[in-house]
Amino acid sequence: MLTQEFDRNSSTSRYEVTNAISIKDVSKTFGTFTALDMINLDVKEGEIFGLLGPNGAGKTTTMRILSCLIRPTSGSVLVEGMNVLDKEKTVEIRKRIGLLTENPNIYERLTAEQNLRFFAKAYGLSESLTEQRITEILRGFDLLDRRKDKAGTFSKGMKQKLAIARALIHKPSLLLLDEPTSALDAESAKSIRELILETAQKYKHTVMLSTHNLDDASRLCDRIAILNKGQILTKGTENEIASEIRGSSDLFEVSLNSNKLRVELMELGAFSVQKLLANVSGITDVRSYMNSHQGYEFSIDPKLSELEVDMLVSKVTSFIVGLGGEITLVQQIKPSLEDMYMQIISMSRNSTR
Repeated sequence: MLTQEFDRNSSTSRYEVTNAISIKDVSKTFGTFTALDMINLDVKEGEIFGLLGPNGAGKTTTMRILSCLIRPTSGSVLVEGMNVLDKEKTVEIRKRIGLLTENPNIYERLTAEQNLRFFAKAYGLSESLTEQRITEILRGFDLLDRRKDKAGTFSKGMKQKLAIARALIHKPSLLLLDEPTSALDAESAKSIRELILETAQKYKHTVMLSTHNLDDASRLCDRIAILNKGQILTKGTENEIASEIRGSSDLFEVSLNSNKLRVELMELGAFSVQKLLANVSGITDVRSYMNSHQGYEFSIDPKLSELEVDMLVSKVTSFIVGLGGEITLVQQIKPSLEDMYMQIISMSRNSTR
């Protein structure tokens, strides 16, 4: 949200950018079941934020609270500065949100344009703006030539496109996507990912998506939060989460903490692993292999910071070249989001036993 003093005809403006979403100490219980347990989360305006976690983690509950479908049991939730508990703000909050549920309600007996027209009317769009938006969105989603076809004839991927189009019909500033690529084939999922990214960049949406698909999260999200059993286990960028893991080597597997450096050489010159280990610190293990060239995989001390790792990579390559080695490949291998996610969830489950 922008809190601003702004004259659109002026070349200057003063504004303060605040969080699009602010969740403070929020809990949600259903009877004796705790779906959310004192979670805290801020989502910046214009970013794509991912909620990751297994079934029952609390992702959908969070989405439903943000879209004013249910109320938190305790805590504070602000959507673009408006409190979801303020009944007078509920309608305005819903106007600013485009919601895609895990099972989108597309009316299959209606055509693509009839579906969009129905929801445009529900949001109070004028007839002229409605027709403009229908044409604009269907063209952008590559559905314009199917506008007269009933949604029931669409493939799963096309139905999902139409569902996202429906969520965007009223030009929301905040897009909430619950499992946007669930049950789609690889080609359709790729198309939806590209569509989300393109739409967010073009219209400057803030996007929050919940997903089981770690590839989606890694490709799309600026930051992520990993939830399990209603609690946020960690949050940040992938690099920030990796740094947190490296700093917690007493809790996580060394193999997960360690960055690796893969180097392949066409000519060794006077280089040897023994000379490298004697002159460069920070390497904990070395594995040699043969590819088309002689290769080495160096395990890097997990206690090193990201900057220290970068310096170590530079030292290793400089040392090899200095001894006459001819390098054909230098590749730094970091723990994937899937590696980090599985280890964090596993540790969470073990800690509750």
